[in-house]
Amino acid sequence: MATGYYLLWIMLLLIFSSIYIASNNPFTKNLVAKSEMVTFESANLALDRIEKFTTWLTGLQSAAIAAMGFLIKDCSAREDLIIYGFFSILFFGGSIILSTWLLSSLPSIQQRLRRSDTPTEENDIYMMRIFSFIPFRLGRFAGLIHTYFLIGIVFFALFIFKSLTT
Repeated sequence: MATGYYLLWIMLLLIFSSIYIASNNPFTKNLVAKSEMVTFESANLALDRIEKFTTWLTGLQSAAIAAMGFLIKDCSAREDLIIYGFFSILFFGGSIILSTWLLSSLPSIQQRLRRSDTPTEENDIYMMRIFSFIPFRLGRFAGLIHTYFLIGIVFFALFIFKSLTT
């Protein structure tokens, strides 16, 4: 594939990500998320779990990219390996970049939690903005991170399979 095609795919990924995160619900109007009643303690616990999982996910993707580097140097640079490797790195990279944004937004979300004796909708972390001044919701952000990770895993598996069968 020519360099222009790689750049085109990168731009398409950026455009799709921006539209998905910024829009309220681009694919269907039937799946509108509703706020849940959440206590302060359970919201804090959920933020802690999101932090741990996102950190683990980022480390796993970084290790997969490093493994690809070791495998590609021992293989002949075949076109299908390069394409699978590119898409794997594209989606893993997108997930890692979004993960860093998500991790950096967790203190902002935690500061905006409301202490109360009864559960409140205002503590639903998935409905909160990642930063108070950026209108992207944590739930949509996390969903995109997971989607890119899963697509990256598929291309990584294809890359591994092709590199081991050549």
